[in-house]
Amino acid sequence: MMDPRHWLMLALAALVAAVATWALCHWLYGRRIATLEGKLGKSDKARQFSVQQTLQARKQIEALRKDLAAQQEAMAKAQIARARSRHLEEVLKTASEADESVARRPANGFADTQPMA
Repeated sequence: MMDPRHWLMLALAALVAAVATWALCHWLYGRRIATLEGKLGKSDKARQFSVQQTLQARKQIEALRKDLAAQQEAMAKAQIARARSRHLEEVLKTASEADESVARRPANGFADTQPMA
């Protein structure tokens, strides 16, 4: 049979082995955890940067869309103005031609009659 001192030594050896195992695991896995936490931090920073860039790109796209809509509206107005000015030029040209034909007529409104030869 075993003496109580043997039981005590066995319990103390098991306790020392458990503490040593805990310390070794804490040191080994602590380093791995620290490395993984660093990688996770970098990954989180990269994700946040990506989200920020995406939001900025969306804002730029929206600004470009608004600018494009404004330019298209201005272009449409310019085309309407050009068409209107062309129409007015044609009307003025027609009116001036009508004025010239009226000016070529004699004062009484009838053309001079000429005898037929």
